[in-house]
Amino acid sequence: MESATKYDIVKLKSSDGKLYEVPYDVIKKSKLLENSNEDENIILLNEIDSKNFDLVLKYLNHFKDKEPKEIPKPFPERTDEEFFRSILDDDWTYNFLQMSIEDAISLVNAADYLQLDGLINLLAAKLAHEMCNCEVEEARRKFGIECDMTEEEIEEYDKYPLD
Repeated sequence: MESATKYDIVKLKSSDGKLYEVPYDVIKKSKLLENSNEDENIILLNEIDSKNFDLVLKYLNHFKDKEPKEIPKPFPERTDEEFFRSILDDDWTYNFLQMSIEDAISLVNAADYLQLDGLINLLAAKLAHEMCNCEVEEARRKFGIECDMTEEEIEEYDKYPLD
């Protein structure tokens, strides 16, 4: 929106038809929306439903005038809840990330579509935290990952534990 100012209202429509009127200064963190040159009065969010866009708006409103805290990279292999909480900005961010793995994956896809790097990083940290704190079989179950190894490959792998 080349002519948008911080006082402009941007109209957006989710994939399930919900209409939003959002101040430009709230959505400008989205590279997709900031650089949108829509000729129409409404920007169509064909890849994002209202459930996910509502969460995106919560994130954008909270971080409107700041960036989320930098997440350590590489992410530690094992983390407890206290450590995870300490790498986040505040209680709001920690509470915001209290969602199911399925919801976090869906939201990270929405954040990727909108090119919201800060939200992608927060959700990646949440998913890494979830994955790092469980054994292989539990991670497969939690994330719906099927094992593609043969029984022989598993037996060979089990001979050399990583600990």
